[in-house]
Amino acid sequence: MTKRTKIVATIGPASGSPACIGELIDAGVDVFRINFSHGTPEDRKGYLRDIRAVEAEKRVPVAICADLCGPKIRVGMIRDDGVELKTGRELVIQREPVEGTNERISTTLHELVDLVAVGDRILLADGRLRLVVRDIAPPDYFVCRVEMGGWLTSGKGVNLPDSDLPLSPLTEKDRQDLDWIVTRDIDFVALSFVQRARDVQELRTVLRDSGSEAQILAKIEKPRALKEIDTIIAVADAIMVARGDLGVEMDLPTVPIAQKSIARRCEATGTPCIIATEMLESMIQSPTPTRAEISDVANAVLDHTDAVMLSAESSIGRYPQPSVRVMRDTLLVAEEYQDQQAPASGVDFSEPVITAALAGAVRQIIQRQPIAAVVVLTASGRTARLIAKNRPPCPILALSSEPRTVRRCCLYYGTVPRQVDHFQTVDHLIQVASAFCREAGLAERGQYILILAGHPIGTPSVTDALVIEQVV
Repeated sequence: MTKRTKIVATIGPASGSPACIGELIDAGVDVFRINFSHGTPEDRKGYLRDIRAVEAEKRVPVAICADLCGPKIRVGMIRDDGVELKTGRELVIQREPVEGTNERISTTLHELVDLVAVGDRILLADGRLRLVVRDIAPPDYFVCRVEMGGWLTSGKGVNLPDSDLPLSPLTEKDRQDLDWIVTRDIDFVALSFVQRARDVQELRTVLRDSGSEAQILAKIEKPRALKEIDTIIAVADAIMVARGDLGVEMDLPTVPIAQKSIARRCEATGTPCIIATEMLESMIQSPTPTRAEISDVANAVLDHTDAVMLSAESSIGRYPQPSVRVMRDTLLVAEEYQDQQAPASGVDFSEPVITAALAGAVRQIIQRQPIAAVVVLTASGRTARLIAKNRPPCPILALSSEPRTVRRCCLYYGTVPRQVDHFQTVDHLIQVASAFCREAGLAERGQYILILAGHPIGTPSVTDALVIEQVV
């Protein structure tokens, strides 16, 4: 059985060797994420080199996503090994850097004093410590009451769920990292802390001006983004529901509803969606997951996500390969259950009209005629993406002569991408498609495959031909 929901795995010290990369690909990884919040430029250069080397050795396409840090606000330096903030006490947060104590701290965003208002909540250390702004004394400091205390150390995250921060999504560090990214073989760039559509457009301009064709993955981590979600989806190439910071800034019970809502909107627009954060968190230290984690992964499939992601589980955890295998096995069972339910009504996309109509036709054909695999000849990956969003109960073989398109398809649900030479005739396409399906175990002799392509063969930006062929 072929897994259809894609697995994104964060690469790090626990998984960065060529041998481990190969094992992760064998276990089911489709996309490797390089997190620019950690590691050195040399680390990232090594990861990129080794992933591409293993990809070439295995002759299996793998996509790479560069995840930018974004404007993450952090606590400044704290005295000694940390301080205890006691509930009910006051804490001053000042503009100028200071060695923090239990009475006064600073942050990496000096302008924070100018942006908060009385009554705003300030969350520290992933929300474990909670403050409320009581008084403001610009331009020097503001005073908070500690609503929920605890231990605070240097560099912990600062979240402001009530504040609309007019910050650029690209920090100076991000721009320096982009200078490196645009000259490398990177398929996706993940933009952190997206709040509005123009954040994505700002990154798009940087990539376009640099000549990069990398696609943009918008990370939804702030409540403000939920208010603008439709316009963000419209300009992004893919969406990540990043439940870490989102779960800090929102009430936790509302996060699953946000996940389902975003996934549904992505499905309606044909936009790939990734569910991320703490999916198998216990497997950082344990060889087995919790029952709740397995349910979480399965539920993502039922939400019609295109991909699920591992973070610390694969980057610094003790069990990176078992984590991927557990995730793969869970996805397979959830997909099988989903196939046994009543056929989905499918999605009607507004454009492109011909391709959308063919996607709907494929859905109806499969409901009446057993099809082992759908084969798509694609230049940009668009047709494969739209077919994938209709959730056919069979794999989609995406054939392209463009290496970038092949890797891009690694993120699309149910899609098995392969690079091919240009075709001259439909008969040649049918012959190669049948051979690929047999070799990949997608179809056996006597079974039917459905083939989509442009006519005349290879016509770019057009998919208007549909052929049903029996594998011989």
